[in-house]
Amino acid sequence: MLAFSGHKAYAPGSPGVVVARQDLFAAAEPDEVGGGMVDTVWLDRYTVSERFPDREEAGTPNVPGAIGLSAALYALQAVGMEAIAAKERELMAYALRQLSGVPGIVIYGPGDAGTCPLIGAIAFNLEGCDHAFTAAVLNDYFNIAVRNECFCAHPYVREMVMMSLDEAAGGLSNEELERLAERHRGMVRASFGVYTTREDVDALVSALHTIAARREELLAHYERLDDGGYRHRTFAFDAAAAFCVRATVDELLAAGMRGAS
Repeated sequence: MLAFSGHKAYAPGSPGVVVARQDLFAAAEPDEVGGGMVDTVWLDRYTVSERFPDREEAGTPNVPGAIGLSAALYALQAVGMEAIAAKERELMAYALRQLSGVPGIVIYGPGDAGTCPLIGAIAFNLEGCDHAFTAAVLNDYFNIAVRNECFCAHPYVREMVMMSLDEAAGGLSNEELERLAERHRGMVRASFGVYTTREDVDALVSALHTIAARREELLAHYERLDDGGYRHRTFAFDAAAAFCVRATVDELLAAGMRGAS
């Protein structure tokens, strides 16, 4: 079987896709029940439809999701995956060169794009900085969105962090390394998309230079939360003002009425 999430291919929302041989499903009753997967229903039983893929997609289908995914895949195909990959390789090589000059940065995985094929993401930490702190400062002060923590790959991230600690702190026992890894578990991840430019990379590198140089000054402006995150002591993002659904709908309705008149 082949399964993938649409949001990984720039589709809005997250329409999921499964591609498989029909006979793998035909011999088993569908897991989900609902409209579309039955032909007839009685009080005590029902008959499962023989129609595919209807019988495997109970309930109202995600029509907007399917259309959005189709449009996203068409756009990627039109640009060309080889062209996208070539641009990504060039951008990754540039990013790794620039990031390597940031004081105290630890880049996980190959630090050289020529070592092996790389995907469009770089995981790193700054020495002396909690990954959550680095991510918070990048967001609050530089308008740079990154992901931090373990990226749904906890065992792998933990081993990578332990390896870097072992190299930096030779002579520690396994127990001491375990405790260090537990305190520092997690990374910061910068991800690249088809829209990412060298200027975006330069902005990230410049921000990391600032964080490395002003760590103590910046840290004084944050409080560490119980969940491990960091919150600025004075700055508070007003999500309601930035993403007000009611105001947006009212504005669109008003514009539509003006156009109709």
